[in-house]
Amino acid sequence: MIIYIILVSVGYAQFGYVQEVMNQLVDQECSLKNRIAYGQQKLHQLTGMYFCDSYAKRTCCSQQNLEELKFKWYREQQLAVELSQQCQEIFTKTICSDCDGDIGQQIRVGFCPHYCTQMYQACWRDLFQYDEKTQKLRLCYQNDVLCSELRNIVNNGDQFCTSLGYKVNSYSDREEWMENKYLNLSTMPLCWDGTPSHRIWSSGTKLPETKVGGRTKKQNNNEEQKSYLRFYVFAGLALVVVGFFIAKKKVLFWK
Repeated sequence: MIIYIILVSVGYAQFGYVQEVMNQLVDQECSLKNRIAYGQQKLHQLTGMYFCDSYAKRTCCSQQNLEELKFKWYREQQLAVELSQQCQEIFTKTICSDCDGDIGQQIRVGFCPHYCTQMYQACWRDLFQYDEKTQKLRLCYQNDVLCSELRNIVNNGDQFCTSLGYKVNSYSDREEWMENKYLNLSTMPLCWDGTPSHRIWSSGTKLPETKVGGRTKKQNNNEEQKSYLRFYVFAGLALVVVGFFIAKKKVLFWK
């Protein structure tokens, strides 16, 4: 019984700080340091789209951003030799990563090693070539004279991601990141593993469709005080219950 009460108390307190961090994420502005310039500065939802629709529930992209990404990817496919189905699917997901809310807010930066491995395994028999201008790996175009299968160019997923111009990041401890965020401690960004951010930070969070004003400092302080108060109340209740049972055992012992 005592353990159950303590677990409930800690769980409720944890739920409070998780909600507080989620509120901070909603209010955090989208970054313009990425490969595209976002049409809106706050997280929002997009409806009626089919390209990159997996990331529409929590995105920094505008409709114009999506059109630009779609045009770029479709043009790339027209120039390239035929891709395998699995390579095409993983590249579409990779292209659309720029529209994920976590990427836009720089919460997740760089690809997780296991995602790079998935990319490599999906495309290892497809044809690629190094671009002379960018010095990056790209798909083999139909007018290229010499191309090679990916497995003959790079040996693993990390090399594949790096050759494409993507960073590789191995930090994936979301719980630790969440705690540091709540305590205002510095922490490095998480890695992106292909999972849409709305599935990680709760799909039930309602996001605005247009830019809204940020919360005031007073509102933030009030929410923080309420969160701490909930924690202390339940922690105090747990201690009282524990003290009661200890005192009762002592009484029975002396009898």
